[in-house]
Amino acid sequence: MPRRHPRMMVRRSSPGASSTIGDSENTTGMHNEIERPRATEDSLRSLIDAVPGFVWSAAPDGYVTFLNQRWADYTGVQLCDAQGFGWTQSLHPDDAPELAVYWGQLLQSGEAGEYEARLRRFDGTYRWFLIRAVPQRDESGAILCWYGENTDIEDRKRAEMLLAGEKRLLSMIAGGSALTPILEALCELVEASFNGGLCSIVLVDLKHPYPASEPVPRIQPGAAPHVPLDLVPGADGRPADAVLCPVAMAAVTNEQVIVGDLNHETRWNGWRTRALSHGLQANWSTPVTSTNGTVSGILSILHREPQTPSTAQRNLIAQCTHLASIAIDRARNEAALGKIRSELTHLARVASLGALTASIAHEVNQPLAGIITNASTCLRMLGADPPNVAGALETARRTIRDGNRASDVINRLRALFSKKSITLESVDINEAAREVIAMLLGELQRNGVMLHPEFADNLPQVMGDRVQLQQVILNLILNATEAMNTISSRSRHLQVSTHADDNDRVCLTVRDNGNGFDPQDVQRLFTAFYTTKSSGMGIGLSVSRSIIERHEGSLWATVNEDGPGASFRFALPRITQSDNAGESVTTQETP
Repeated sequence: MPRRHPRMMVRRSSPGASSTIGDSENTTGMHNEIERPRATEDSLRSLIDAVPGFVWSAAPDGYVTFLNQRWADYTGVQLCDAQGFGWTQSLHPDDAPELAVYWGQLLQSGEAGEYEARLRRFDGTYRWFLIRAVPQRDESGAILCWYGENTDIEDRKRAEMLLAGEKRLLSMIAGGSALTPILEALCELVEASFNGGLCSIVLVDLKHPYPASEPVPRIQPGAAPHVPLDLVPGADGRPADAVLCPVAMAAVTNEQVIVGDLNHETRWNGWRTRALSHGLQANWSTPVTSTNGTVSGILSILHREPQTPSTAQRNLIAQCTHLASIAIDRARNEAALGKIRSELTHLARVASLGALTASIAHEVNQPLAGIITNASTCLRMLGADPPNVAGALETARRTIRDGNRASDVINRLRALFSKKSITLESVDINEAAREVIAMLLGELQRNGVMLHPEFADNLPQVMGDRVQLQQVILNLILNATEAMNTISSRSRHLQVSTHADDNDRVCLTVRDNGNGFDPQDVQRLFTAFYTTKSSGMGIGLSVSRSIIERHEGSLWATVNEDGPGASFRFALPRITQSDNAGESVTTQETP
């Protein structure tokens, strides 16, 4: 659109005019000539101001010479203050630098272009606009001026951001990410969708305290990336009390609590006073319900201005709480499944121990009973008058026989425990380690361990029993995870790496940044029944070393020299052509 037109020049009457009527006609014509451009200009401005968008023009060098009234009404900036480069004060600080670079490129190239940026409304709210600019050229191709229009694309932009945020969240959930990062990402998405809003999500755990029949909700920490900590309940883990804050009320009632203006609210005096001191004047707290209809969390949005949600905002809140429900239910189901797995593993161990105890009792009972009987018989024979020496000697021989039988039972149980029979096959240590890691990912995430796998390319294969070697890898990773359980002052890192050394051996290393061990105890670590864990049996490393040594390898431990923690490493001989000829061969070792 053209800028304001200069007033046209007025023609004067000819010098020789002497008629009064002629003078009058000339004067009338002159006034008509003056009013005509004024009417045209006013009509043009009215037309531009009626356009449903912001219209502007600029000089060839980018100096803005005109903006329509709609732009001024939206931004609250006077037109006289916006001309030149004053209009840039309405840009969002994050968008202004890139827009300036882009506008400079357009001026240099002389090509039409468009850019998306946020403009501040008169009330401080930012909205997305599509800014288009086209040049007007003369017959020679030189740019006379630039014309532009800004179109509001806030709704489209929000829809795109919401869709992208949903995809990212669902990807995190499907990928097994921990619950806290997922909830933090959801809070960021909510805050981007509600201009100026601060989002937090707390977890709600329903307990059934005896003898109460009704469940009592307890608020637990979730995510609150930008909300002041003194406004987020749940740090103490006490039962939720509806009189404390709107979040607790929503948890107790399982109903949405909308407070449009905290200045006129009489409930939650302490919490309300703190919120107002932070400049927050409205709160919308919405329950997150699980698939069984119970409350599993609360999504809270704090606003700096008094306001109540519109229909579109209520729909958006429902969409966000649904995402939160999916994330929380998935995390709790995984936790429950992990607990069930742990219980089943414990029961299996107990059952195995019970079966082993019963076997020992059954197998050893008979020879022990024979030994006692033979000893009693031997005593009677020797106590007779005269003593029955021949019978006593035979009874003593039977006692020795029964003692050997009992020893054989113990040896067979030892062979069963150490699994003397192994199946030799070609094993890819990289692939074997990846399978173990895939099985332990849930356990590592629950313990807050960050895994760093570093597998060597073209790693030679080894000859061995795949199951037993994976048992060693499993034990080393679990030991490293447990060694970091007490670490709270730093993040927990676990590195699993492989490489081939200079002695034609394949090595695997498990490195943690836990508390490590006393270098003087390095040999005792692999001694049976020696443990540094209160609940450990002390047989894991002993069995692991015996497995590696049966594969003609070695297993050892070192304290990390360049940081906290320890490293456990085993090395196995690489496969040879003779080994390839004997793949999948079962060997039997003697005790």
